[in-house]
Amino acid sequence: MDLRIIRFAFLVVTESMVLNAVDSWTRQEFLASSVSSLLFSAPPVERVRSVDVGDGVDLMAEPKLQKNPDVVFPSSMEGLWTCKRAVTTFDGDAFMGTTVWKALGGTNKKSSQLETFNEEYESRFIPSNLVDPSYKVLDRGFEMASRTGSKNVVWDVREPNRLKYYYNENDKIQIDVVQRAVEVPSDAGFGFQELYRITDGPFVRAALVKRRYRRAFDEQNQRQVQGLEIMKTFRVLDGMAGTEFPTATIKTSILMTRPRGDDYDIPSAAF
Repeated sequence: MDLRIIRFAFLVVTESMVLNAVDSWTRQEFLASSVSSLLFSAPPVERVRSVDVGDGVDLMAEPKLQKNPDVVFPSSMEGLWTCKRAVTTFDGDAFMGTTVWKALGGTNKKSSQLETFNEEYESRFIPSNLVDPSYKVLDRGFEMASRTGSKNVVWDVREPNRLKYYYNENDKIQIDVVQRAVEVPSDAGFGFQELYRITDGPFVRAALVKRRYRRAFDEQNQRQVQGLEIMKTFRVLDGMAGTEFPTATIKTSILMTRPRGDDYDIPSAAF
């Protein structure tokens, strides 16, 4: 017998059995069956994030930076500066400290020991429509490119709280500002504190950077800016940074000078 005839006959019989079963249901039974299937079907599983990290900070929450949209610097700092940095003290987890230090732009061309990291690079300060016109802001993209040597850095002065850079052709690091406090420039100095979410491939890390500057003059009466930075790293669990206890602490001295002295600098009256 032709297999197509057998298959057709099976389908006809099956359809007839289903129709007869449906006809035998009452309207009430049909509705009851439908409601029951909805009530007892398994609900979709929702992923619940853990938040039990003590005095932690949710790195995934929307940052509230309207009060301080960017860090402000004196208008006299507009333009190019040569920056020298040196790690003065280090405490804690060496791997975490080194990893975060490098992710934030730190380089080490002469030493394998974090305690002896020394850097020299260029920084630039520019105007921004987000802050008072009497202040300037750091060109974060320019500085990151100078520190890392990356030729692919993405940063916009109009959206200063996110920076991306590639440290090779396919791998990138993204740095987002989560929290910020600013000390506006005065005769006593100026500075800031920022908490960063650092995304490096599948890894999310947290770092708190506190930096304070003061204006000064060297022995040759050349203007300079002296600074101190304290960087702390924290463990991250499910997007929550445990800011109660740092895993590493790194202190750095900073010295900024004009690259070409008075010929390039702003008049001292503006300093």
